[in-house]
Amino acid sequence: MDSVPPPPARRLGPYELTDSGIAALLARYEFGDGCLRRVVLDQEYGPQTRGRVVRLVIEAARVTDEVLRWEPVCLDLFDVRQFRIDESVGFSWRLFDQPQFTRFDGRLQVDLCAERFGSLSPSSAAEVFEGSELVFEAAGGSWSVLHPWDS
Repeated sequence: MDSVPPPPARRLGPYELTDSGIAALLARYEFGDGCLRRVVLDQEYGPQTRGRVVRLVIEAARVTDEVLRWEPVCLDLFDVRQFRIDESVGFSWRLFDQPQFTRFDGRLQVDLCAERFGSLSPSSAAEVFEGSELVFEAAGGSWSVLHPWDS
């Protein structure tokens, strides 16, 4: 198995993905032209587990109040029960719009390819997954600012 460097350590955070935490994330960053650099899936097995955990490392989220400054950001999702990751065209998943965060049935949906909705919002969790190529459903999560990559 190839050994790849781990994602950078946290510089700021974690901040919970509550309504106010999501609002702070979306107010701080523009995600257009950013890309998903890494998806880390962690699944524990046994009688007492925390469920599946997913870390999404987003490269180059542009800070909105500082021209041309980019920061790596991660979303840590816990108790992920379903997700969809289709193959990307090219080297990475390019983000055209900001992630869309919705809640249905007490679960958080994070859609990184939500541009198909335009200004509309999905009406159900099933609709979030229909047609999305990069989407996750979790009990909750957090976001953090990371140190820059070494490479």
